[in-house]
Parts: sequence; structure tokens; C-alpha cells
Amino acid sequence: MGVTCHVVLIETSGNQGFIFDTTKRRENVGASELIDGLRQWVDDALAVEFTDFDSATWRISDGRPAQLLVNAAGSAKIVVRDREQGTALVSLVTARALRAAPGLDVCGVVGECFDWDAVHEEEGQRPISMLARRCREAHHLLPLVKSGRAGPMSRFLRIPIVDECAASGLPAYDVVVDGDGPRSRQPRSRPSRAKRAAQDAGFTRLARYAGISNKALEAVADHLEDVPDWVAVIHADGNSLGQLITDLGNRPESASADGQPAQGSAAGDADRKTPSDRYADALGPFSAAVQECTVAAFTKALEHCERVLPPGHDVAGAMPVLPLVLGGDDLTVICAGSISLAFTEAYLTAFEEVTRAHALLGGGLTGGGLTACAGVAVVKPHFPFSAAYDLAEELTKEAKKTVKRYAPRSSGQARPRASAFSFHVQYDSGGSDPEHLRERMQVPPGAADLAAEPDRKKRRKLRALLYAQPYVVTRDMREPWTQGRHWDDLVRRAAALIDTVDELDGGVDGAQESGERKLPTSQIHDLRETLFAGRDAADGRFRQLLRHYQDRGLTLFAAPDTPPDTPPDTPDGETTNPDTASLFWRISADEPPVTGLLDAMNAVQLMGDPAATGARATGASV
Repeated sequence: MGVTCHVVLIETSGNQGFIFDTTKRRENVGASELIDGLRQWVDDALAVEFTDFDSATWRISDGRPAQLLVNAAGSAKIVVRDREQGTALVSLVTARALRAAPGLDVCGVVGECFDWDAVHEEEGQRPISMLARRCREAHHLLPLVKSGRAGPMSRFLRIPIVDECAASGLPAYDVVVDGDGPRSRQPRSRPSRAKRAAQDAGFTRLARYAGISNKALEAVADHLEDVPDWVAVIHADGNSLGQLITDLGNRPESASADGQPAQGSAAGDADRKTPSDRYADALGPFSAAVQECTVAAFTKALEHCERVLPPGHDVAGAMPVLPLVLGGDDLTVICAGSISLAFTEAYLTAFEEVTRAHALLGGGLTGGGLTACAGVAVVKPHFPFSAAYDLAEELTKEAKKTVKRYAPRSSGQARPRASAFSFHVQYDSGGSDPEHLRERMQVPPGAADLAAEPDRKKRRKLRALLYAQPYVVTRDMREPWTQGRHWDDLVRRAAALIDTVDELDGGVDGAQESGERKLPTSQIHDLRETLFAGRDAADGRFRQLLRHYQDRGLTLFAAPDTPPDTPPDTPDGETTNPDTASLFWRISADEPPVTGLLDAMNAVQLMGDPAATGARATGASV
């Protein structure tokens, strides 16, 4: 039997709620900084509990009492030989969090004892190191431990009765001066005070990611609090990284990033390492590589936004994008609605590219890079941002569920090969629950859909969807399930809605003048309203309009599998039969009909400058 150890997992949770439970963008930045503070708290606790602790050299296999596996923003994993010392680490860090970041939920667990040299085996699964097994168990145990204790909100009691915090609604702790005028003195809670105190350090850290000065990023934060007509909360997350991390110890350290045997005598030494050694040695570099690629993809997305930002939408030359979370494979930003989809597509595409090109992540370890999914919630500046983030997170899950459903399986695990995003524009202040919003986008199916279902009971549940989301951004991904729901499809449809008549076109049927829309706004809005009456009514109206406007871009909204009419006499060399055309199509036989019209209408104002995305228009709304 080898050395016996315990895994210690310490994590922050409810991060997005902690960030967004305030209406102040500067306090959002301060909250982000407090979450990032976990790294320092863990380092300090290790130095207190273990004399002369050195994260670079201390290894369990060398007889040391502790080894740091990962210490990132919001999460840390340590292996200790003594359970009591692991418990002491958790106590030191959580007590520090209570003092330094009131309202932040920090919890830790100490896992079951395991043999460092042992391997865990399950029938039908590849063997993994016991270290990997215990790390996974710790992640499952943490929510159970959290559920058995009072949450952070129980720390802020309202009896005796006190005033309410002007930023978060929590009980006030102090009065601060914010701005000028008679209302500048405002009651604030302890979490609000802590976030305000941390905002300068937060701007310093986040400004490095954005490549601008602290003052410039502060101006962006203030701008996003009041100025834009629409603001977006964007959340992105990598696909299936959990399984990749669990499998890290399976590949001998002697294999290089491309899967080939390493050269030299060191290869023999690496092969003699236990699976837990290999897992421990690989976890830190893997996590650092993912973090590096997330930051690089964010930078590339900002560069893209500089090219597509509509005139006058910058903030003194800076992009209206405020990063809040750039940790591991997680990204959360607030940005102006006008570039929200452009930023999201650029980030997801860049994430694929930089991970594919990375020496570690682009080789045999991942099978050619990583993919990610995102959710975009577009709201008014004073919409509750905690609800906006919840919506963005649910939209991310929607996209992940879809790409996983169509992913190939390896060793029983689905490995998504596509990046995608879902989005929603919140036009009203109520009903932001994601499930409720999607239910409102379901309408009666067509007569053909009902006739095709032999089971009368199932007919009652049939619906048609007024959205085709998620949209896939992976450039070489062209499979049946992506038909009509690729980023390129969304761009072309949105461009068609705002395309105008050139002077040389002579108008549509001689009735339109130069500068007018090829697809009249009134007709498109009428078609939009008809969508909510059901598939048959919408298709009937669509076929009427198609007889007049099909050579002006309306064909782009027909179902991708609609057979072309003959002879092909449109500028694109193809026309759609107005007697059979439909706005709806099916992704597969067991999925409801979907349409891309409403998505395109919502996306028009969110893609940046149409001239930079191929449309010949000024970016006016539909």
C-alpha cells in the first residue's frame, strides 16, 4: 500500500449572483475581484498550515505532507496526507472569506482517504487514477455540504429593522457618498461596501485583459450602466472539460502533446510514475492552458468588435465590453447590445482556433482543440442583472444540450465538436424565467404536422417553435442538424431584412425608390405578427409575400430543405416555389418545426455594423 491522502476542494459558489446582485457596474467589478481573491487566501492558508510550503516543489510522491494541484479564480484543489490539516485549511480560507468578502459563499470539503498509488476501475470504463476519482467525488460532495448549512443571505438579518441598501436591497450597514447632489449619501450593505473597496484592484486586473487603462475601463463600466439602449450579459462555458480532466492521468507523461512517445531517458522515468502522479502533474498545466486560451480568445473577440462596432458606439475609443469573469473555460461579460452577437461569435470561433493551435490543447489530449457554448441575454440597462445572468446561463445550457445531442460518442461519452450560442432579447420587464420565455415562443403546428402524427394523444402536444436556436459558429461544421441554423444563415437573413434598393436596381416592380428597404418593414412586421397565429397562417402569408419579394431576399427565410422552383431566374440562380414554400423546417423527425424569421429580426441590431458583416445598410432597426 502506498501513501494515503485526502483531496481538499475549496470553491466559491453562486459567483454570478454575488456579482450581479448589485445595480452598480463598478460594484460588479469589485465582486469579480473578491472572487479572484480566493487564490491569495489559499496561498496564505497553506503558508500558515505548512511551514516552508512551496507549491513549485512540494510533491506527495516525494514524501511532502501536501501538494497544490490547482489554485485558480474561484476554485482550489490540494492533496494532504493528514485529514485534520485539510480541515484546518478549509477553516482558514472560509474564515478569511467571511471577513474579506461578506456575502460570498465559500465552502470546502475534505474527501475520503485514498491510496496515492491505486487505480480506480469500473466495468465498461477506462481505469483512472484514484486521485482523479477522489477529485470528482469532491465536486459531487460539495453541494451536499453546502445544502446542510445556512447560506450567505442568512448572515444579513433584517431584525432589528434597518434601512435598505441602495444597490443590492440587503440590510444597510453604513452610509456612503456616491455621486453628487442631495441623494449622494446612500445606505449600503456590507457586501456592497466590500465590493466598492475592491473595485480599484478589480479594474486594474480586468483592464489588462481588455488592453486598456484602468480609467478607460471605468468609463466603459459607467457607460454600460446608463447609456446604451440595450445591454447584453454573455456567459460562455467550455464543452465536456470535466471528462477531459478526469482522463488526464490515463495518458503517460512520456507522451508528448501530439501523442507521440517522448525522447530521451526521461521517458522511462515518466512511465514509472503512478497514475496519480501523472494526473497531478498534468492538471495544473492543463488548467493554465485553458485559462490562457480563454484570455486569448477574449482579446481576439475585442479586436473583431473594433472592426464591426457601429459608428459612435465606442466609449472614448474603447470597446463597450466589460469583462467580469475570465476563469478557466468560463467567460462572463457585459457589453453593449449592438455588438453582443458579433462578440459572442468571435469569442467562440477564437476559442476553437487558439485551443487548436495550443501546444498542449491542440494535440492528442483533446483530439484537436476545444469547443464552447454561450448564452446571450439582451436587456435594458436597468433590468435586474441577476435575472439577466440566470437567463444567459439557461441559454448556454440550451446550446450545450443541443451540441451534445448530436455529438459523436467515444467510450460512452459524447464529445461535442461544435460551438454554438442561444440568445434572447427581453422586450418587456416581466416574465424573464427562461422556461416561460421559450413556452411563449411555441405556436400551433401545421395541418401537415398533425396528419403526420398517427398517435392522437401526441397530436395535442405538437408545437411549432418560433426560433431555430442554437446557432452553430464552427466554420467547418455542416451536418444535417446544423441546416439553417449556422451563424452564416443568421447573418444572411439579418442582412436581407435591412438591405436597401440601389439606384441601379430600379426598385421592386418599379414601385420602390433608391434607399428604401428591399423587404418593406411593414410587410415583415405583418409576417412576424402572423407567426403567432400558427404555422399554417404564417406559411400562407409568407407565400403571398414570396410572389412579390422572392428575388429581394425573402427566399432566405424559406425552409432550407424547400425544393427550388424551375426555371431558376433569380439573381442567385434559384427560386422557391411560392405554392409550396414554408417558413418552417424540421431538424429531425422527432423534433418540432422551427423558423429563423424571428431570430433574424431580433439579431439585426446585435451584430454590429452591417457594412462590416456584408450587408449594404446603415444598421437601422427593423
